[in-house]
Amino acid sequence: MNSLQKLTKARSLLLLDQPFFGCLVMRLKLKEDNVMTKTLTTDGKEILYNAEFVDTLTQQETVGVLAHETMHVALGHCWRMGKRDSQLWNTACDYPVNEIIAKAGLTLPDGCFFGYPGESAEEIYSKLSKPPQSQDQQSQDQQSQDQSVNKDPGHCGGVQPPKTEEDCKQGELEWRAAIASALKVTEGALSADIARTFKEIVDPLVSWKVLLRDFVEKNARNDYDWTKPSKRYINQGIFMPSLRSEELPEVCLVIDTSGSIDEKALSTFLNEASQVLECYDTTARVICCDNRIHSEDLFTKEDLPLKIEPKGFGGTSFLPPFKHLEDEGITPSCLIYFTDLCCRRERFPQTEPDFPVMWLTNNKEKQAPWGWTVLFEDKERS
Repeated sequence: MNSLQKLTKARSLLLLDQPFFGCLVMRLKLKEDNVMTKTLTTDGKEILYNAEFVDTLTQQETVGVLAHETMHVALGHCWRMGKRDSQLWNTACDYPVNEIIAKAGLTLPDGCFFGYPGESAEEIYSKLSKPPQSQDQQSQDQQSQDQSVNKDPGHCGGVQPPKTEEDCKQGELEWRAAIASALKVTEGALSADIARTFKEIVDPLVSWKVLLRDFVEKNARNDYDWTKPSKRYINQGIFMPSLRSEELPEVCLVIDTSGSIDEKALSTFLNEASQVLECYDTTARVICCDNRIHSEDLFTKEDLPLKIEPKGFGGTSFLPPFKHLEDEGITPSCLIYFTDLCCRRERFPQTEPDFPVMWLTNNKEKQAPWGWTVLFEDKERS
């Protein structure tokens, strides 16, 4: 049986034994490519496979890696990569994919990544991006060779972004519809927790924590060095880049202290912001403001976690923090405003600033006139 026959049989077995996975894998064309991949990889349209690698797999493992590739697409890993480092992103994405594969009772080759249960690829990526304590110079040659021939650190199938931004947008929409259809056709065939995962993709509610990390991460100046592998992962046979730097220009956090944000919600936000910021060498400027600024504090990485005592509890205006930054000549890398957005339109700045702004709000009914509005929900879906 050649490699294509083995993969074709694996697709048939998925249709018979795991119809949800089977319905989705049929959307992906199989294409042999022994140059661009040493295992398998997908861009949301095709599964490119290396024939020699497929030949090393048992039939059960072949079923597992096909399901693995399909889950990369179903979970949106192709569209969510953005400008992140491809190998680090592939590693982070393998953990949630393999958790689903294991729950479904499918088999994967030895050495696949497991861990970080319940966490998103973005959260795992952030944790894996933390700078190592030291470098292993002796592994530089091995790392360089690994980087040149293998884009799949988990060795069970990788993921890559679509060729164009339009392909990315179209692919995401098509796969959301495909998942909805597969869930309907295979109703009752999936375990409750796996079904819930994909129902959330069809009816998306992305955690504000994921969006917060992604927002900050997009403004960081991470510089990966593949010639100096991280010692942290080498003893696991995983070759990851070290970081030349994790520079993030000053981040500004503004807390609406008009009384709209309760103590528990504020504590949750500050705790999550601290976990995000500890990944970077940066300064956090925290401003408390109702209709005027009541306090302004600077925190470095060594000062984390963030702790503030809210002051104010008067009316609401979003003008003072932006005017203050402009008057002082301060241009943060990004600004996160934690508020209920209950404010008249004229109390928003009329002109959007030159830096990215996220409005993190507990108000489902409100939308900021500019910037990025993200719904804060203290109670996450299970």
